[in-house]
Amino acid sequence: MAKYDFDKVIDRRGTSCMKYDGYGHFESDYEDILPLWIADMDFATPSFVGDAVRKRLEHPVLGYTCPPDRYFEAIQNWFEKRYGFRPEKEEISYTPGVVSGYYKLIQCFSHEGDGITILPPVYYPFANVIRGSNRKLVEAPLLVRDERFYIDWDRLDEALSESKMLLFCHPHNPGGRVWSDEELRRVAHMAHEHGVLIMSDEIHADLSYRGVQHHPFPSISEEAREITMSLMAPSKVFNMPGVIGSHFYIPNKELREKAFAYMLQCGLEAASCWTYDAIASAYEQGDEWSRNCMDYIAENVDFVQDYLRREMPGVKMIRPEASFLIFLDFTDAGFKDPDELVDFLIRKCGVFMNDGRMFGTGGDYFMRLNVGEPRSVIEEAMKRMAKGLRERKA
Repeated sequence: MAKYDFDKVIDRRGTSCMKYDGYGHFESDYEDILPLWIADMDFATPSFVGDAVRKRLEHPVLGYTCPPDRYFEAIQNWFEKRYGFRPEKEEISYTPGVVSGYYKLIQCFSHEGDGITILPPVYYPFANVIRGSNRKLVEAPLLVRDERFYIDWDRLDEALSESKMLLFCHPHNPGGRVWSDEELRRVAHMAHEHGVLIMSDEIHADLSYRGVQHHPFPSISEEAREITMSLMAPSKVFNMPGVIGSHFYIPNKELREKAFAYMLQCGLEAASCWTYDAIASAYEQGDEWSRNCMDYIAENVDFVQDYLRREMPGVKMIRPEASFLIFLDFTDAGFKDPDELVDFLIRKCGVFMNDGRMFGTGGDYFMRLNVGEPRSVIEEAMKRMAKGLRERKA
């Protein structure tokens, strides 16, 4: 018997779960719509995380809490184990969330009207926080070639020439690209030449598949170290997004002092009393669990790819190198417009995914599928979509 049971189906309905209880009501031929959208997994959060929370709650006072040395040491040790280097304690700082983190970095390091570059299709809050900050959204859309995303270097150079900051996704969401060292060095060099600061969203960093190595962006070169601020979290890899806790990794002393001071001014420097214990326990005890989880997810990805080729040849997928998200391409599946596609998947297939248009330019006719699920759930989703497409052609 396997040590960790990722095949177990857990009923999360009725728990104020965003994934199941928060997406509204849709008419469908299926009573049980499969919600394979928001980026949290349906596997049980590792028991040692819950144990840490329960242990903290044994104390009768739930007071204000400062980050203990254990919290920083757990992150430092994780860096050393996963990325091959040990950051200094002062280079790390708590922030409630990755999205709120780069929202505050934008406010700290730019002014209204400044340009901020993104590479769409990309995680939809990127555009939201830029517009919400009254900054100018500047796009350098990615290229798709051989079912893989690539950077358009000419477009990126042009975009950076009119920008103050670059909001970068590494690994890429929704495409799952783990950008190579060479690509990262080139991005850093271009940004450095244009005087552009980089914010690197690395929340999916620890979800790389075997044989694929993630390197934190600031560690890739001296130029990257000077201008890059990474935001990371244990929430995705340990399936604990309900634990509100992320962290900055900023090696440049001048940048981090300004950023951390600004977070303090905004009152965003402190966590709930049990967050630090949960995060430390995850990083201290979670290596084996996370590797087993990612092996299972990689098998899910293989299953989806094989199923598409065999049963739905009109549907392609961007092959991910990290994470539990797959960007499905329905361009050649015969839909007149993206609205028809979305309606079909919900009404005729009972499968609810993220509409690719959420991710901006280049997202038309794409859907983001969450495969952080028991295999039986993914198999049922594939069967429903294949059946719906067959009936549609009949």
